Amino acid sequence: MPELPEVETIARGLQQSVAGATITGAEVWWDRTIRHPLPPERFVAEISGARIQRVGRRAKSVLIHLDDGRVLTVALRMTGALIVAPAGAAEDRYVRLAFQLADGRQLRYRDVRKFGRIGLWEGGGLRRIRESAQPYRVGHVFARHGPEPLARSFSVERLTARLRRRSARLKTLLLDQSFIAGVGNIYADEALWHARLHPLRAADTLHPDEVRRLHRSIRKVLRQGIANRGASFSDYVGADGEPGANAERLRVYQRTGEPCYRCGRVIERLVIGQRSTHFCPHCQPVPSGEA
Repeated sequence: MPELPEVETIARGLQQSVAGATITGAEVWWDRTIRHPLPPERFVAEISGARIQRVGRRAKSVLIHLDDGRVLTVALRMTGALIVAPAGAAEDRYVRLAFQLADGRQLRYRDVRKFGRIGLWEGGGLRRIRESAQPYRVGHVFARHGPEPLARSFSVERLTARLRRRSARLKTLLLDQSFIAGVGNIYADEALWHARLHPLRAADTLHPDEVRRLHRSIRKVLRQGIANRGASFSDYVGADGEPGANAERLRVYQRTGEPCYRCGRVIERLVIGQRSTHFCPHCQPVPSGEA
């Protein structure tokens, strides 16, 4: 699943290529791709004629801000991709939704496994709104999400406060989008390796210097991922259709049985919450009291 660096890469690419473009129409080939408004015919009618003001990101979703204040949210999920196709580009059987742009190009939503969802919402509330049973504003979509780890406000002190009285294992907690937004399996493993923390370590056992290491490591691996345009293992590509280069720079993820880059010992794998977890048992030991 694309994580924060991959989604940020897509958003930045779209900002460069489609900001200012007008959507003249849309075609939906998989109705369940549309989350709101329904039915899909209504979605198509409401998006037609909209002008893209800017493109950003929240958590693992691309946010396309329209000049009338509405926001288009694209949750990529497992295999989703947003690709800008030139006029006359060949058809793609995995495209579930295509936005026709006034200059002849298409903004295509490609999704092999059909898990992604797209919604059109009234703007407002991204920073203030609370959870509601009827999510009609974009802020409701992200009401349960935790803070952005690369935001200036995500300080060591804020992470310390969020870890306090949390007995969950670190790997489980980092994957919890209500705890921190945008981190997934790849960057959780990478951050814990850099911080020298075992993935099964209980969150409330961390000492202040360990929290500082974790905070620094989370931000480091996410920034590295963005700088390298994300990690491509299967379906992920940027808005230009090109893969990212971060997979070959990962230190521990999917390196089971290979030597640790830090100590040379063998990288091991275990399953936590049905998710593969990669770590170095020498560099990331379990504290004696938790063994």
